[in-house]
Amino acid sequence: MESSHTAAPYLFQISSYDISRLLPQVSKALEKRSEYLSRQRYPNMWRHIDRLPSPSQGPSRSRLRTRLFSVLCLAAGVILVVPGLMQPKELLVPLVAGAAAIVLGISGLWATRKNREKPFDRSARLLLEGKDQTPESPAPVVSFSDQGMTFSEKDNTEFVPYSDFESAWETEDTLLLVFGQRVTLLQKQDLVKGNLPGLSRLLSEKVPTYKLIAHG
Repeated sequence: MESSHTAAPYLFQISSYDISRLLPQVSKALEKRSEYLSRQRYPNMWRHIDRLPSPSQGPSRSRLRTRLFSVLCLAAGVILVVPGLMQPKELLVPLVAGAAAIVLGISGLWATRKNREKPFDRSARLLLEGKDQTPESPAPVVSFSDQGMTFSEKDNTEFVPYSDFESAWETEDTLLLVFGQRVTLLQKQDLVKGNLPGLSRLLSEKVPTYKLIAHG
């Protein structure tokens, strides 16, 4: 099977994936792709969003302010709701306002949980599903030449020209490739022929959109 790839300068031999390590990276790559497409489709909206002031001390300060506000809403809500429950007819407005404040407070605290699932974690998990299993021998092979990408598994071989690619997203340990309605995820550690800097240059020249996602 590998003989059809010998002329290609870059060759991946697929192995099992460390899902727990790769999940945050894949989730971030999918999020960045979604934001990029949104910016392309709605540039005016994003110009307004980019003008909004960012927190002076980063996301931690923003999360703290949100949590404090949420706690205050909960406290105010309880103060308003308790008398309202005792005399609902006379204190209908405070009862409704208190209930709304409690809902707002709970929602704010829920949104600032440190361990909450990020928006694209579910999509990343679906993309990685089953990839922690050791591939059957012979292992699938993916190669890159000046013309495109070739994928081979057992007796099946598929060639994808670079003109079919939408984008490529490089993370610390992966390459996420989008073409047609499909996504291919490769581990950098599976590169057995060629070098990563050379492959990155090739993809940046051939693929319409190529982005390197910063670590962290």
